[in-house]
Amino acid sequence: MRALTSAELAWWRAQVARLTPLTDADVAAVAGQLRMRMLAEGEPYLRSGAPATAVGLVRSGLLREAFLLADGRERVRAFGIAGDFAGSLSDLLTGGAARCEVIACAPTRVITLPWAAVTHAVATRPAWRAALAAATQRLYLIKAEREYELMALDAAARYQRFRARMGAAGDELPLVHVASYL
Repeated sequence: MRALTSAELAWWRAQVARLTPLTDADVAAVAGQLRMRMLAEGEPYLRSGAPATAVGLVRSGLLREAFLLADGRERVRAFGIAGDFAGSLSDLLTGGAARCEVIACAPTRVITLPWAAVTHAVATRPAWRAALAAATQRLYLIKAEREYELMALDAAARYQRFRARMGAAGDELPLVHVASYL
């Protein structure tokens, strides 16, 4: 991992600003702890059973989030592309071991921030409380939409939505992962 360039920090700030505005002081409160993590295809961002300790924001590339079953198969729950959060909020909130895997499906760059830095910023800076609330709301709405797709749509309609969301990035995925997701 390495420190961010000024261009990467500006991109990260613009992405977070979509949730809530941050002042220079709000950004400075965490900027020193932001790191760029570069993953090769197949490399994990988060392993099932490992502690979840950071939240990420995908800068480029493609991630697959999946649950591993006892027999070694996996069930894909989501894909992450540029601008998406990476990690497991539920595991960060509970402090437990991760229940899912997050794996790079292509060379991927993720801007990471230790969860401890987030919780400290939330405790001391109102803008960070608003940012976490907005991020949580965004993730909830994504999960609710996914639940709707699984419960109310047929496979063809789920595939159309998948293609619309993923665009060309969906072409990079092995069909076994797409099928598991659908």
